[in-house]
Order: sequence, then C-alpha cells, then structure tokens
Amino acid sequence: MIQVQTLLKVVDNSGAKLVRCIKIKNKRGKSSASVGDILLLSVKSLRPRYGRRVRLKMNKSEVHQGVVVQTRKLHRSKSGVGSSFGCNSVALISSQEKPLGTRISATLPSRLRGLKWAKLAAIAKKTV
Repeated sequence: MIQVQTLLKVVDNSGAKLVRCIKIKNKRGKSSASVGDILLLSVKSLRPRYGRRVRLKMNKSEVHQGVVVQTRKLHRSKSGVGSSFGCNSVALISSQEKPLGTRISATLPSRLRGLKWAKLAAIAKKTV
C-alpha cells in the first residue's frame, strides 16, 4: 500500500534510482495505491553514470509518472495464492503511458498483463 510521500525504488533503466510519490492518479477518495496504479513522482536520486556515452533521460527533482509494479503488501488472488515482494517499486512511464526505460530488472506480477500494462511485462526479466 503506497501513500503520498512514500519512497519507491525504480526498477527500469531510465536513469532514476529513488523517487517519492507526490500524488496517486485516478483514485477518487482512496489514499493508497496498489499494483498497476499510476503515480505522480519526484526524482530523488539518480543512477551513477559510467562514462560519457551514457545519457540520462532525467535530472534530479523532475516530475514524472510511474506505474506501481511491486508492493510489500500481500495480495491474494481469487484462487487463494498470495504474493508479495521485498520492496515497493515503480517503472517510469511517459505522459502517453509508454515506458521510459528499455529494460526492467525485476520480477513483475503476471496480473500487470491484465491491467493494460502488457508492454511492461514484455520488457521485464521475469513475470510471476
């Protein structure tokens, strides 16, 4: 369950390392987000550059959108199987809801595929 002011880990190669939630979008009256929800995020820290050829797509304190891909909260499916992850994570997206990164270095839940985020599941390393 992700609320405003929560620090989140970025799992794609867009250039950000740590972000903070500013607002949960499209959640009328609810104050927490779960997997598949869109957040408004502020970049807190960047990944280190290795040489000059690496160009970052963002700077510190910029505002971007992101999709929640992992939460520590246990989620039970209709079949009774529960799943949770080690940390709260997001993948950054553009305003047209396309991923900013080209790779996702984390395991994603398979229910993202059914929540209109099939593109994220396709570029992920593994889905569970």
